[in-house]
Amino acid sequence: MDDAGDLDRHILDPSHVKRDVEALLFASGEPLSVDAIIQALGSEDSAPRERVEAVLAELACEFAASQGRGFELARLAGGWAFTTNPCCEGVISALFALPDDSTRLSPASMEVLAIVAYLQPVSRPRIAEIRGVNSDSPVHTLLERELITEVGRSQGGGGAVLYGTTPRFEIMFGLCDLGSLPPLEGFALSDEQKEEIRRRLGLLTLPE
Repeated sequence: MDDAGDLDRHILDPSHVKRDVEALLFASGEPLSVDAIIQALGSEDSAPRERVEAVLAELACEFAASQGRGFELARLAGGWAFTTNPCCEGVISALFALPDDSTRLSPASMEVLAIVAYLQPVSRPRIAEIRGVNSDSPVHTLLERELITEVGRSQGGGGAVLYGTTPRFEIMFGLCDLGSLPPLEGFALSDEQKEEIRRRLGLLTLPE
């Protein structure tokens, strides 16, 4: 039997379809449309489409938030994706708050992240000035973790690189947008640094 024949047998096997659809959703990392799933399975016939849609409906019931699992299958952005159960928000937040967890940011990185979040766009020299210490290492850490990114260059001072936060930062802190930033007290800053940021924010919000 040639490869095409093997593929047809594979597509028509309901257990294989469910297994493979589940694997695709798990591996994707982003919502998958029915068309994308069918394309990955290797067929555009109407029968597989009906089967894929039936499998998705079955998985949505099997992995529903109400079933007590840690994640659910949900419709997102025109497709399907596995997401964590909303009921688990507390325990997930606790995971990233554990003091020995390797994913937790150091106090220095949190300081830099707070400065960038509230004063963006901001340059590395300005960050170091506010902190009173070289900030190259925490800036590098935040860039590696995709929590901040280069957003341009300043017009003066040799065109220093300016940094701003990323969508990943908003996801990490559960923000709808930057207007929903948490209080400064939530960051590992000294009182002097908090006052400096508040002062800067006050200056930035004064009417022209």
